[in-house]
Amino acid sequence: MRGRVFAALSGVALLAGHASHADESSWAAWSASPRPLELGALDPLERAALAACGPGDVGLHDTARAILAQKLRGLPLPELDAIEAAQREAGEPHPWPRVWSARALDRDATLAALGTWLGASSDGRRRRCGVAAGPPGDGTRTLVVVAVDALADLAPLPTHARVGQWLTVEAHLRAPARGGRVMVMDAGAAPRTVPSWFDGTTLRARFAPDHSGEMAVQVVADLATGPRPVLEATVFADVDPSRETQRAAPGEDAAPGATDEDRLAAMVAAARASVGLPPLTRDARLDAVSRRHAMRIAATGELAHDAGDGDPVERLRVAGLDPRDAGENVAHAGSLPLAHRALWASPSHRANLLGREFQRLGIAVVRDDHGDVWVVETFAGGLLR
Repeated sequence: MRGRVFAALSGVALLAGHASHADESSWAAWSASPRPLELGALDPLERAALAACGPGDVGLHDTARAILAQKLRGLPLPELDAIEAAQREAGEPHPWPRVWSARALDRDATLAALGTWLGASSDGRRRRCGVAAGPPGDGTRTLVVVAVDALADLAPLPTHARVGQWLTVEAHLRAPARGGRVMVMDAGAAPRTVPSWFDGTTLRARFAPDHSGEMAVQVVADLATGPRPVLEATVFADVDPSRETQRAAPGEDAAPGATDEDRLAAMVAAARASVGLPPLTRDARLDAVSRRHAMRIAATGELAHDAGDGDPVERLRVAGLDPRDAGENVAHAGSLPLAHRALWASPSHRANLLGREFQRLGIAVVRDDHGDVWVVETFAGGLLR
C-alpha cells in the first residue's frame, strides 16, 4: 500500500465575515518568520495580553489590527479564510490561526478569560501571538488576540516575482520531523510537489513560476502525528495581488443530503467535476474506518492522523483493507462548507481530493457539543480485500 496522508484544521468556529480589500501597496514585500514585535508599540492592555499569550509577531499583530478594525465597525469575527488572507497579506506564513475577542470591561477579568482560552487552545510551547485593543481611551475597549502554533519558520520569500524567476523556499522546522515536502498550486488548478531537500532540521526547495498569476506555496512536515502543513505563503507572478479574500470551493453550496456525509460527498464530487474528474465511489467499509477516527478526534479535541489509534494505513489494515493507494484528509470547522473550503484551499489536501489514483471514498462527519464538525475523508485506489 502506498499511503499519502495529510491533515487540515479549518479553525475554531468563526462567524460569517467581511471580505477585506487589498491593493498592491498593502501587501508585505516578503513572507517570513519570525518577525519579533517591539513592545514599545503596544499600550498597557496589549502588553498584558501579549505577556499571557506568548512571543509577539509583527504579521500577527497586523492581522489582529485588521480584525479589530472590523469589530469596531460592528462586524462579526471573519471566517477562517479571510483571517488567513489577512495573514498572507501581512507576510505571516503560519496556517490555522485561532482568534479570541472580548470587550474589556474589566482588565483583570478579561485577562483571566484570555488565560482560560489559551489554556484550552494549545500548550503554548511554540505559540506566537498578535494583539490589538481599541479604541484608545479610558472607556470600554475591544481586545483581539490571534495565536498560531509556529511549528516552523520561513526564510524571506518574496511576495512578488517574475515568470521564470527562481524562488527558494527555506523552512526551519521547530518540531521533530522525519521529512517533508513543498507544494505549489496555481489558483483553481491542481497542486504539484516541487523538488526539496531535508537535512533533519531545514527543508529547502526551489521553483520558478512558468506563467503569470497567483500561486499558493505550502510546506508540509512529516510529524509524529502525521504529515501536517506548517507554513503557507502567496506569490504573485507578474500580476497585482488579488482583492478577493473569501473564495468558495466548488461544491460547497451543494444541496442538503440525507446526512452530513452525503452532503460532503456531493461537495467532493462537485470539486472533482470542476476539473473534469469522475466522482469517487462511496465505500461503506471506508466510511466505517473514517467514522471511528472522526469520533476519536472529536472526543479528544485534537486534529491528527494518529490520535492514538494508529496512522491511516494501520487503521485500514486493522479493518482488513489493503488498497494500492491511500490518503486521508481531516478537518475541524464551524460548518461543512467551511471544512470543504479549507481542504480545497490547501494544496496538500486538494491533491487528495483530485487524486487520479483514487477510485473509492469514505466519509465521516461528527458534530461536537458546540455544533462544530469534525471531518474525515478516506481515499483509496486499487482493489480492497
